[in-house]
Amino acid sequence: MSTNMNRRSFLAGAAAVGAATVASTAFAGEAMPPMMMGGADAPAGEPVEPGTWRIPPEPIADDQIATVIDADVLVIGLGHAGSCALRAAAEQGIVAYGMESMAEENWMYTGFQMGHINSEYLKSMGVPEVDVIEFMNDWQLRSNNRSNPGLIMKYAKNCGPTFDWIFDNVSQEDKDASFSVMNLVEGGPFVRNFSGIKSWVGTAMAGNFLTPCLQRCKDIAIENGGGVLFETKAKQLVTDETGAVVGAIGEGPDGYVKVNASKGVIISTGGFGSNQDMREDLLYEIRESLSEGEAIAGFMDRDGSGIAMGYWIGARLDPCMGTMDGAYWYPCDAPTDPIGATAALWLNAEGKRYSNEGFGSTELMAMPGAKQPTGMTVSLFDANIEALLKAQPYGHMSYNVASGDFSALHATMDKAYAGGPNGSADPDAGDNSVIAGGNKAMGGGATLYATDDFETLGTYLGYEGEALENFVASIEHYNELCAAGADTDFGKDASLLFPLSTPPYYGFGAPKALGVLMVTVGGLLIDENGAVLGDDYRPIPGLFAAGNASGGRFGWQYFTSIAGQSLTMAHTLGRLTGQYVASL
Repeated sequence: MSTNMNRRSFLAGAAAVGAATVASTAFAGEAMPPMMMGGADAPAGEPVEPGTWRIPPEPIADDQIATVIDADVLVIGLGHAGSCALRAAAEQGIVAYGMESMAEENWMYTGFQMGHINSEYLKSMGVPEVDVIEFMNDWQLRSNNRSNPGLIMKYAKNCGPTFDWIFDNVSQEDKDASFSVMNLVEGGPFVRNFSGIKSWVGTAMAGNFLTPCLQRCKDIAIENGGGVLFETKAKQLVTDETGAVVGAIGEGPDGYVKVNASKGVIISTGGFGSNQDMREDLLYEIRESLSEGEAIAGFMDRDGSGIAMGYWIGARLDPCMGTMDGAYWYPCDAPTDPIGATAALWLNAEGKRYSNEGFGSTELMAMPGAKQPTGMTVSLFDANIEALLKAQPYGHMSYNVASGDFSALHATMDKAYAGGPNGSADPDAGDNSVIAGGNKAMGGGATLYATDDFETLGTYLGYEGEALENFVASIEHYNELCAAGADTDFGKDASLLFPLSTPPYYGFGAPKALGVLMVTVGGLLIDENGAVLGDDYRPIPGLFAAGNASGGRFGWQYFTSIAGQSLTMAHTLGRLTGQYVASL
């Protein structure tokens, strides 16, 4: 994602303007359903007893059903995964229905980054083919082998063809005019390896075509005898005497509607980030990382109702409940953050370095920040920043250097140097300080400070006393490691060891804080076909899941080797699950 805007800051800005009305959006490559401002989520400050969501409601009686529809496949939730599942099932010549809680006029998608490998589009742009075994093993390394290896291999083999499939009605002329690939420089490099973890060029930007291409999935279902029930909220799964799932009941404008699904039901209702009960109950790693009494903030995500429906009939939950954003901490992550998660020098509130800032990728390198002392963390660099930016892995919060245009960054750097103790902040805008010590944040973002000596820079950033002494000593020691070409403290790759040796010196930071959750990325445990597993780890007949309602994809923490793979994973596994269920 560009350093001009990011996930956490986008959420903060959205909160100021009110709730969104889109059914499923993607910001910076990540699927983002609408903000859930109520419903399953308790009002701010109201205590919730974790685990209440596990209690199933009273069954809906047959005499309460107003409408019955017969279908082969029912897809609950038509976000990125569900829409692809609906189309893929319908293309097999069967009757596929979708059940979507949004009104059709509000049902839309936006997509910025779609990371993938081996599409015909990427090949046409000069991106070399990626070895799927190499790609899959890197994924498993990132997840500590907690991701389902069969599922990930299917994704690796099919994400490229799925990208081409989604946009199969877009002309080459339109692609040439509006599609692009991030970090694409003629001749490469196309893959980078830090700490044994790899990243590839493969983030495609599809302009304005994602919404119409995914909305077209509905039309294909209708053409094959199916349809979509908009403004219909799924309430319960229907099972037969053997425990097999044979349909679902939803509540729509005209009352309860029951859809019988002879082949299966696919749950693609998204995550549970807006459900405070589920957050506190299931996100135990994040909960244990917070201070006493601090709640897990939730914002732009679904209410977890699809996951709960599966759980109520005996489905297993993935023990690895990860999140997108929120579970890792680094020095800023805000709209005015000038260099993103670049592997510069990071220091904690005590002025001490604490990690390998270049360990693999953004989400992994930032995890040690959760265990740092309360207070600010900062990122430091010098006038030679362009060289450091060009050495970064390709991934989230990486600076897109392909254009070679660093003018906006240098404008901020010049403003910071001229601003003295005010840095790049506007001194006429008032003191927007968010921490003690003078770090002024513009709208929740980062003020960049600059000066010609380390001690003054530390003072500008709010350090004093022993912490200021540590600040200066840490920079000097880091420069020694860079000169030696080996980080014998934390193991940072030598290619990322850039000293602070060319003044002016620059720094920015923010208080250590849990980021607002975009979405959760763990749910119902599934096998490589998308079948939901029961208590004995065998598939529950007739029940499937895809997208953020399903687990087995990321392990404990969201990560990707190419920015934007959450979208293409939803598309790919949604498509494959739809095809599989239709084939039964």
